[in-house]
Amino acid sequence: MKISKGGAGRKRPSPGLLVTLVSVILYCLLVWLTVRPVAGWYAVGKADKKGLIKAARYDSGNAVYPYLLGRYYSLNLENPDPAKAISYYRRALALSPLQPGAWVGLSRSLLNEGRTSEAEYALERAVLLNPSDGNLMWKASTFWLMNGNVDKAVSALRRFILIDPEGQLSVYDLCWKLKLDNSYLLRNLLPHEYPYERKYLEYLIAAKRPAEAEEVWDLIDKNTVDRDLFVRYVNFLIDGGLYDRAEKDWRQVAIKAAGLKSGGSLPLIWNPDFENEILNGGFGWSIGETGGVDVFIDDSVHVTGNRSLGVSFSGEENPDVTIARQVVRTRPGARYTLRGYIKTNSLTTTNGIFLSVEGHRCTGLSRRSDTVSGTNFWREVTVDFEVPQDCFAAIVKIRRERSNKLDNKIAGTAWIDGLSLKEQAGTVTTASGKP
Repeated sequence: MKISKGGAGRKRPSPGLLVTLVSVILYCLLVWLTVRPVAGWYAVGKADKKGLIKAARYDSGNAVYPYLLGRYYSLNLENPDPAKAISYYRRALALSPLQPGAWVGLSRSLLNEGRTSEAEYALERAVLLNPSDGNLMWKASTFWLMNGNVDKAVSALRRFILIDPEGQLSVYDLCWKLKLDNSYLLRNLLPHEYPYERKYLEYLIAAKRPAEAEEVWDLIDKNTVDRDLFVRYVNFLIDGGLYDRAEKDWRQVAIKAAGLKSGGSLPLIWNPDFENEILNGGFGWSIGETGGVDVFIDDSVHVTGNRSLGVSFSGEENPDVTIARQVVRTRPGARYTLRGYIKTNSLTTTNGIFLSVEGHRCTGLSRRSDTVSGTNFWREVTVDFEVPQDCFAAIVKIRRERSNKLDNKIAGTAWIDGLSLKEQAGTVTTASGKP
């Protein structure tokens, strides 16, 4: 009997069986790879410590679970453990180093352990990974402020306001509480674009910081400034008695806006014929509003120029109203004459229209013209007055006073035009200096 060399009765596995075996192994591996994250997620349960540890064991390649454990140990108010938090944060970053949140958490935990330089490195990594996160920029600025690095803190705050312009006021409040120099903030914090310069100027106005507001105003391109901000800024200076600076800035913008030449002398009253736009503030006219009174510009009735200021009364009210007012510069001790023209048509009650002058931020100056009522062609009215020694500005008003008579409801129309204010010749002043 012959015996075969390969061994009697031994059969080789068929190719189909090998393919099936390999397929089963691959299928089991695929199922495990699929089920492992699900098992990890299922193990999380209520996301407590025990559940997170199980999840991290089931799905050891997932950076989420060590990150959550790091948060658990760093934010646990009852039993914080910065050392364990650091360990888990580092494990999460080893698995996935591009996690800004993990770098932030690691930085916070390192700082709690007094490892400042390591904490700063971790924070810088977070900032590099997510420079468009405003909340992160705020946290970074707080970290650097706590550790005395003002330059880095201000740089982070600058990024913060670029990302979140609505948060500017919080930044400015913080910087002023830290007593940072305004010039330093202008160089290092404030973006040199009009929307940011405007917001900071408004903040300084509200905070009543005129010197700093002037610094910001000098930075602003006057071709971009809007009327409301301009008027508000000049009003702020006037209200603070900073008349010279207010007048300088007023002329810088208002002359150009009115199409006037800046080289020549200007009248003491701005826009005396109402030819230019009413700016409602600054050294221009401000119009009063009250019930039963309508103030308007009339280009069909005028005594000088092409327009006049008109006012009509409904006949249903007895208003005490300043129809228009303007702050004007004056010299202490000087004598002036205010002149104007008033036209009326069927203006009822004896309490009609008159001009008046009062001191601005000073006492001892209150003068008025005759009152014009009824129907009158252009009637000239004047006010002569002397400026007190402590008075650097006055208020010119166009007024109507409330009547105490029974028949006191005023109706009709009036026009005012051709106002002028001139210093009388031979005035001698003993005042020293001007604000």
